[in-house]
Amino acid sequence: MNLLVGPAGSGKTTRLLGVALAAARAGKRVWWVGLPSQRAYVYTCATHQGAVLGLEFLSSQQVYYRLLAAALKLKPLLVGTGRIALVGEALKMLSGELPAPGEARLFTRAVAEAKRFGLAPQHLPVTDGEGGRLRDVFRTYEQLKGERWDYDDFRREAFLLASRDGVKPEADLVIVDGFREVGPLEQGLYEALSRQTELWLSLPETPPGLTATETLVDRKSSRTVVYRAANPVSEARWVLRALKRDLAGGADPLSLAVILPEREVRAFAVLADEYGVPLMDETPRALTDAPGGRLLLDLLELPDYPTPSRLLAIPELAPLANVALRRNLAGREALSLLAREVGLARPLSNWLGRLETPQDELAWARELLDSLPELTKRPPERGWERLKEHALERAKEAAHIAKGAQFRAWWGALLQETAIFEQPKGGVALLTPTLASGRRFRRAYLLRALEGAYSAGEHEDYFVPEEARREPSMVSERFGLPKRFLGRDALLLAELRTRADEVIVTYPEADQGGPRVPEPALTGGAEPLTELPAGSLLEAGKRTRFALTLAPVARAQANVRQLARFERCAFRFWAERFTERETLPWRELTRELRALKRLNGARLETLRTAFPDAAPWLSEVEATLLPLTFGYSLSADEGGPYASLDAVGRSGDEYRVYTFVEPEGVASTADAKTLVEQTGRLHELWAAAELLAQGAACVHLYVWPVLGSPVVVYEGGVRVTTRTMRSRQAQAARIYARFITGDASPKPGFSCRECGVFDLCRAGTR
Repeated sequence: MNLLVGPAGSGKTTRLLGVALAAARAGKRVWWVGLPSQRAYVYTCATHQGAVLGLEFLSSQQVYYRLLAAALKLKPLLVGTGRIALVGEALKMLSGELPAPGEARLFTRAVAEAKRFGLAPQHLPVTDGEGGRLRDVFRTYEQLKGERWDYDDFRREAFLLASRDGVKPEADLVIVDGFREVGPLEQGLYEALSRQTELWLSLPETPPGLTATETLVDRKSSRTVVYRAANPVSEARWVLRALKRDLAGGADPLSLAVILPEREVRAFAVLADEYGVPLMDETPRALTDAPGGRLLLDLLELPDYPTPSRLLAIPELAPLANVALRRNLAGREALSLLAREVGLARPLSNWLGRLETPQDELAWARELLDSLPELTKRPPERGWERLKEHALERAKEAAHIAKGAQFRAWWGALLQETAIFEQPKGGVALLTPTLASGRRFRRAYLLRALEGAYSAGEHEDYFVPEEARREPSMVSERFGLPKRFLGRDALLLAELRTRADEVIVTYPEADQGGPRVPEPALTGGAEPLTELPAGSLLEAGKRTRFALTLAPVARAQANVRQLARFERCAFRFWAERFTERETLPWRELTRELRALKRLNGARLETLRTAFPDAAPWLSEVEATLLPLTFGYSLSADEGGPYASLDAVGRSGDEYRVYTFVEPEGVASTADAKTLVEQTGRLHELWAAAELLAQGAACVHLYVWPVLGSPVVVYEGGVRVTTRTMRSRQAQAARIYARFITGDASPKPGFSCRECGVFDLCRAGTR
């Protein structure tokens, strides 16, 4: 085996590309083994001078599959989520209780580490009770797994096959490049393969038991510039301006890269939209990162953890979610009380009941998945069928060990563990340190160069303490769990400084938590951020204070009910005509009634079908509804204001005027009278006065809560125009006189807190 050793940036990949291309030109078949994220980079470098035949890029897992498939020794694959489910089943068998998904994940990772280093259950060191539990879980897991193989089984079986039978790969040359280290099983496999075919392995350091065939030295080919920023936001904005400058100067987007800690990637991608910088986000995605997967997870978590954001997943409950967000409410009891207040108690109860898992978990899961496109009222997203297939597989795994509410929790956890692979759009590569490994660019921006931000993740193990682990040399000879603390951070940091011909390192001096310490290995000789041209519309041009300017708005006639809203704030009244306002179900029903004008048996049946929650109520009050006229328009004089009444009934010269309100909106005559006579409410008393003026002998006013019974406002009705009615007429005339001028001036006050168009006006800030 040819072992090529050299630090990051020493030219190992360039050297091996020369070997690979020479072999390909000679008609040989070449396997290039690396991380999946390196595939496009290797092919780009290999084909820089033209087409290449015979070079194939493989991941390590693909190598195992190829060797075992050639020997006809493949077994059914157990995917990662299946491993978690089986470990959960093993824990359940041993303790008699179903574990939480997080506990199963902890044991799964420990089992995977043991298998990665070739250990069987009986070989695990046991220092305490938890170590003993791990051994028992590992043994039970292997029994439950049966004939299936997980990913680590493929590695072990490929190693045993190559060591025992001397299997010859299909390739004439195997090159393994782009790894910081290889485990003992991989090392043994490559040594065995090298006895059958030519093989090159490149590493930054010589592993135990091997001798370097060729050693390279650091070429110092990377130029590093370090800048310090005041805070993370100014740092990110400066980098985006720099990227836009590079692209405007003609730089190839594929020659640029941005490297960030994984937890920072999403925030940077969102900010990049403001600058119009095309990013190629290569970070891995879980099934729940897709819109359909996120919606499914919200529904699964809703019964146990009701929050406004999860309610937004259900369009029918979006009005409730918006009110809950404004009031900062969460929790089942609080949201149930709020739902009764806004008239959505029944839809909320129906959904919570629907999301309680029945006895047949798989049938319930299929039904829920089938309803998602209909729920969103949008066409299924691209790849929906594939997503649905993955989700059903996870449901089968969860149903094998969990029932009821525990099934929902396990299904949601397995969905979050399911990776989906999508080809990102072309642009500037947005990478984590792992995704940047083994690749090189013309220019790379390395952000958040703070102490601890970039780490190999060395930490104490929960099951096997450091003192029970072995030195790397012992692991390579007899297998075993290696020590966790081997200073791997230094290798990672050295690699990050060589990911491009020019590496621009930035770090914030402070964030919301206070001053931050830069990483010494990355940030020597930092300079303040340089001045760069503006990169977005928000940064361009002269900054001026916002000033609202509106031309007069003309309207010939106005609804008296609208005049009340106009009086509260003219700007809000006009602006809300161009915005979507949340509509509660009871308002939808009353709007439909006003549109129908009159009812008959067929129309009532249509309403019952369209509004199933209100169907019992419509049947109960059918006799009262049939004689009424809905959406009754009443005008005082031509060109003046008019009243659009919810419902009106007439018996001779007596009128019955009904106003619909939210369910449980009023409970008594006193409540109804308080509502009608409150300051700023015009249309009921204005309409009563106009009806009396037009010859009515008596006007009976009713407030009718939807799903309830009408409540009379004045016992015996109104037979003469009262002073309160005359004041409403005068108030309506005064407001209407201002209304027809087109006035749109804002009226700031406490109502600005709940105003949906506040960002257009902002008068309330003054």
